[in-house]
Amino acid sequence: MSVAIAGPDAQCYQPFQCQVCQTRFTRHENLKRHAALHTGSREKPSFPCEFCPITFSRRDLRHRHIRRKHPEHEERRAPKRRRRNSTAATAETSADGSDAECSSSSKPASKPKLQPQPQQWDEELGLGMLSSGGWHPDWLNAQLIHDEHQQHHLGTVNLGLVESAVGGQEQPTAKDIEPTTGANVLEPGQHPLMGGSPASNPDSIVFNQGLPDGLSPSDLPYFQEEWYPTASQIAQGVDLFFTHVSHFVPFLHLPTFDPTQSAEHLVLAMLCLAYQHGEDPDAGNGPSTGDNLSQHCFHRARVLIASEGELEDSPADELALVQTYLLLEIAAMTYLCGKDSAYGLKVHSKMISLVRSSGLTQPRLSASTTAEDLDSLWRAFVKVESQKRTLFAVHQIDALWYQILSIPRSLSHLEIKHELPCPEDRWAASSASVWAHRELLRGHTLPPLQYADAVRRFLSSDAAVDTLPPFDSYGAINITQFLLSSAREVSGWSAMTGRLSLERLETLKASLVTLGTFVHPPEDGLSSSRTSSVEATATWEMAMIELRIWSSTHTGGVVQGSVDAALKQLTSVASSSEPSYGAETAQATRPYIDWFLRYLDDTIAPESESPWVALFAFKAFLIAWQLVRAEITGAMQVVGVKDGDVDGAIAWARDIFRRRERRRLGKIIVECLDLLVP
Repeated sequence: MSVAIAGPDAQCYQPFQCQVCQTRFTRHENLKRHAALHTGSREKPSFPCEFCPITFSRRDLRHRHIRRKHPEHEERRAPKRRRRNSTAATAETSADGSDAECSSSSKPASKPKLQPQPQQWDEELGLGMLSSGGWHPDWLNAQLIHDEHQQHHLGTVNLGLVESAVGGQEQPTAKDIEPTTGANVLEPGQHPLMGGSPASNPDSIVFNQGLPDGLSPSDLPYFQEEWYPTASQIAQGVDLFFTHVSHFVPFLHLPTFDPTQSAEHLVLAMLCLAYQHGEDPDAGNGPSTGDNLSQHCFHRARVLIASEGELEDSPADELALVQTYLLLEIAAMTYLCGKDSAYGLKVHSKMISLVRSSGLTQPRLSASTTAEDLDSLWRAFVKVESQKRTLFAVHQIDALWYQILSIPRSLSHLEIKHELPCPEDRWAASSASVWAHRELLRGHTLPPLQYADAVRRFLSSDAAVDTLPPFDSYGAINITQFLLSSAREVSGWSAMTGRLSLERLETLKASLVTLGTFVHPPEDGLSSSRTSSVEATATWEMAMIELRIWSSTHTGGVVQGSVDAALKQLTSVASSSEPSYGAETAQATRPYIDWFLRYLDDTIAPESESPWVALFAFKAFLIAWQLVRAEITGAMQVVGVKDGDVDGAIAWARDIFRRRERRRLGKIIVECLDLLVP
């Protein structure tokens, strides 16, 4: 850790300074770790190990320690019970016998309890409330002067989060603070503890409503009902989900999925996304009936997981809950948008914490060794692969918010101990016999590769692509996400320090070029290990763009709280500024921008398009539009827009993005086009 007392050249090489002792650091993570020493409390929670004298500051760290160091005691430990607030600890003994079991293998028999639940997530996850609504990367420094401004601010920041992070391996990030609105954008100089009135945002007084933690006043109409979709709504919703959604969140297995044997909250989360792509059959498939049903499923799922989501008695329950969190987060952030974005970011923190505490980052032992028939063996494979793919989906979304909103990542690639996803043909096998046949045809291949090892292989200078084992394009997406996030980190570091790391940029460029052979398979189709998808290709193309053209909002330290805010900020910057790069960079980036322009022009019915592909495509168009305005030769020639024809470029974009207006994200993009000034 690079530490130094303030000196003449300290600001240049050590831009982060402690506000208490003036010590400087080269990395913000080091400053956060150091600042916690000044804010440490003697009353912070302590969780002792039952089998050795070690204590921990977080319950999930103790659980991980016992699982690793005392595996012989793991099975004898009592199952997890409902998390409680410290004020309810005295009732723990009497409540143990009444805790309900939750299993994803069968629908929960009990309805959600109507009594208000304590703010148990605040204690376990360190979630605080901020009335100011929004994010700031230097939130930890603000903790040090919290008392000074407390009289001006009605919300609080949970200092227990800072203290607990010091005792563990994971670092707290801006994502660990709950925003109360998704529409705000924080500039670098704005103080996160100033401004913002509770009256301006009804969700900021959610805990005063007597509701379970995680709910808001908008959930009140759904809180006391016992509604659940009908059989016809579920049947059509599941079909819509696997037709339009599952290809970009491929962790649920169509051939073995049974909605009657799945957790209710998971089915509701699936239908919430599914009916963004179709209409309600019970309402005659009338216009907008799908949106209404989607909203109903969204709020009902929120109520169910707020009342029952603390139950984590089995790995199956934990996996289903993580999947529900993820689907609701995607719905809130990229489909519903607006004020629902705050819920999406809050549930992201819960999801990451549950992923760690439940051990989903570690491979679980397969039941294949005890399988007595082929069908059992196949289902054991599906179970293991579903867990793996769920974790990769979490990692992808975590990296996505860093790329779009500049919110720091919460999950490191080093935490993922799983192998890369298996090839698509094995995962999509419709029966045990088909799966077994494909396994036999596959024969003896190279051993599977862990994700972290795959990243190292692509970063190495002598990466031999042909020696890599076959893996799904979803694995390629996650490798690209790591490289894209690394490019963003380089740009942010360079903007803060004024220094350019050409060596690291060249390494990332070489790695992306090597990965491109997986994303763009050879046309002869001879290599079965190289499969592609629109999502994988779009992510790779955007990484190649970001490597050369840095995001001015990211390098400027702007952190957004919603996709709405990010899109409007990007549009405003594109409209009010000229390209900060030369013609040579523009020409080097042109092939990757042209890919997005061709994709937009060719995709007539984007009904199954993932939200982030649309976001990447709009960012690419904004760059192309800037180049047209700067009269760069051939900027949008690939789609027939002449050089310098700014109005023609906007007219083309309106026609293209109006195809996506069925969903809220498409409407936001069309509104942003009106902000472009020729």
